[in-house]
Amino acid sequence: MALQKLREYFNETNRESFIDMLKHRVLVTEKVAAPTFLVRRKSDGFEYYKSSNSDKLNLVDRTIISLYEIAINYMQSLPTFTKNEMPDDWRFGFEYLPELAASKISYGTIPTNSLILTHIQQIGENGKVKKTINDPEILNKWSKKLSVQAPNVVFDGYLSQLQKDELLELLGMSNREFSDAFDYSVEIKEKSSFTSKIFKLFNPNSNTSSLNAGLDGEIDGLIVNFIDGKFMNSFKLEDFNRTVNIEDQKESSHMYQIAVTDFLEYLAQYNLDDIKLEEESADYRYLETMSVIFNSYVDKNSSKYIGVNFESAEFSSAASFKLNTKYIKNEKTLKFVANDVLAELFKMILSSFRKKRTKVTDLIDEDTMKRMNEIIDKISEKIFVENTDENAIYDYQNFMLHNKIKSSVELNEALKVNHVEQGKQPVNMFVGRFQPFTLGHAKVLETIHKENGYPVVVFLVKAKTKKKGDEFSRPYDEKTQIEMFNNVKKQYPFLKEIFVIPTGGIDIMFNEMRPKYEPVLWGTGSDRMTSYGYQVNNDSYRDQLNVRADFGLFEIPRTDDDISATAVRNALLGGDEKQFQNLTPKAIHGMYNELKSKIEDSMGVVAEKLSTEIMTFEQFINKDI
Repeated sequence: MALQKLREYFNETNRESFIDMLKHRVLVTEKVAAPTFLVRRKSDGFEYYKSSNSDKLNLVDRTIISLYEIAINYMQSLPTFTKNEMPDDWRFGFEYLPELAASKISYGTIPTNSLILTHIQQIGENGKVKKTINDPEILNKWSKKLSVQAPNVVFDGYLSQLQKDELLELLGMSNREFSDAFDYSVEIKEKSSFTSKIFKLFNPNSNTSSLNAGLDGEIDGLIVNFIDGKFMNSFKLEDFNRTVNIEDQKESSHMYQIAVTDFLEYLAQYNLDDIKLEEESADYRYLETMSVIFNSYVDKNSSKYIGVNFESAEFSSAASFKLNTKYIKNEKTLKFVANDVLAELFKMILSSFRKKRTKVTDLIDEDTMKRMNEIIDKISEKIFVENTDENAIYDYQNFMLHNKIKSSVELNEALKVNHVEQGKQPVNMFVGRFQPFTLGHAKVLETIHKENGYPVVVFLVKAKTKKKGDEFSRPYDEKTQIEMFNNVKKQYPFLKEIFVIPTGGIDIMFNEMRPKYEPVLWGTGSDRMTSYGYQVNNDSYRDQLNVRADFGLFEIPRTDDDISATAVRNALLGGDEKQFQNLTPKAIHGMYNELKSKIEDSMGVVAEKLSTEIMTFEQFINKDI
C-alpha cells in the first residue's frame, strides 16, 4: 500500500485499534531521500525502471536525464554468475543516490555503489506485482550478492511498553508542540534533534543513520511496518513540519507552461515532411526528429530564453539530473545544449512530445492537451512511416501504427502465399542474424529440436543495404555466414538448411520453405514473443497460409549474456582467440583469422588500437543472441 504518515493514521483511527496494532511485530527501516531505481533480469539482458508503475526506461528516457546511467552501467558490470542468480521474475528495488547533490537532504556519504536495496517484487506472468519482499534477511543476502548497501534496519521485533508510550506521545503532539521540541539547527542547543529522538525511540543503541555519521542531521523519514502474519501495514514517519518552497515551484511551472505553449505554436506551423530521417530504431528516430525541429526553433527564438531559470528544485541542478548528450547525434543540437538553459529547454521538449496525454493538469488545459496530442500523432507517424527495419520490435500501440501507416491497410492484409499446400517434411524454424554463429545459437537450436525431435531450418535476415552502426553489429557478408552454417551443420546434425531472406515476414519464410518443409515450431527468445506473436496468432494469416493446427511459437529463455554474438565480436576485435573459442562451436574455430579480419575491415581499425568498450547502448538493447 501507499505509504502514509503514521501520525495521520493515529489521528484518524480509534485509539484502541491503534494500540492493538502496536502489539504486532514492528519492522522499522530508514527512508533515504533519493530517486527510486528498479531492475529486472530478463533472458536477453536487464530491464530498468524509475518507479514500480512506470514503463521500462528507454533511450529517450536516458537522454532526458543522465540520472540512471551510473546505476545501469553498474548493473551491466556485475559478474555473469551474479546476473544468472537473479530470478527473472524478481524486480529489485533500490534507493539510488549517485551524488550527494541529487538529494534534497544533506547526507554525508553516498551508498555503496550508489544503491540501497529496499525491496524485491515478484512479478507475475501478466507483468503485475504478485508479492513484495521486505524480509531483512533476504534483502541482506542480496545486498551482499549485488555489492550494494543493505537497508538500514533500525528495529525489528516487538515494542516494549516504554517504546509504545513514547511513540504515542510523539504522535499526539500538535504542530506547535513539535516545532517547540525539535529543530535541526545545531545553534539551538536547547532543542533536540528529531532524527536522534525517533532513532533512539526504536533503538537506544543507534548512533548513525544510513548516510550520516551521527543523528543530528535531517532524515527523510522512517518506514514503520506493522506485520500481522502475512499482512503488513506500512507508514512513513517523518518531520511533521517539513515544507516545500512553493514560490520556486510556481516560477518553474510558469516558465515550463510558457515554453511548451510557445514550442507547440511553432510545431503547428512546422512541415515534418521536410525532415529526412536516417536512423533505424524508434527511439533514435524520435531524437533525430526532435533535434531537427529544436534547432529550427532555437534559430528563431533563442532570445526569448535569455536569463530564464527552468530548474524546479535545488537538487535538480545536480549533474545527474542534466541532459544526457551521449545519444544525441545532431551536431548543431549538441552545440545548442552546451548552454544550460537550452539544455533544459530540450529536455522539456523531449519529454513533452513523446507520448499522448490523457489527463489535463494545472499546466496543460484540455485545449492544449488536444493540440499537443495531434502534434504527437504526427511525430509518431513520421517516426514509423519511413522505418525500413522490418525486424524492429514495437509495443502493441506502435506496432499497430507502424502497420497501418506502412501498408495503408488493415492489419489483416493479404499475404503473398505461393504454396498453399503444406510442405512435406515437418521442421522447426529459427530467425537470426548469426553475426557470427555462437554457442548461444547452437544451444537455442538444440532446445527447439529436442522439443519435438524435428530438424531445424534457420532463416538469415539479410538487409540489402548497410546502415550506420552495422560496421560492428553486422560485419559478415552472406557468403561468410553460409560458410559458418555449413560448418556448424556438420557438428549438429539436427540442423537442416539455411534460407537467406530480406525481411522477417511470415509469408516470405513460408514461401521459402514450401513445398519441401512445413514449420511446426517457431523458436524465439522471450524478447521476440510479442512481435512474432502478432504474425503467428493472427487468424487471418493462419488461414491464408494454411498452417498446421499445432504451428506456434516456442519460447526459449536466454540465460547468459556471455554467449551473445556481441561478446564474440568483442573477443575478435580484442584478439582474444581463447574467449572466441569459449563462445563458439568447434566447427568454426578454424575461421578465427577470417572472422577477425572481416570485422576489423568492417570497423576500419586494427584490434590493438580499439577501445575495449566496443558495444554501444543501442547495440546492447538490440543485441542478438
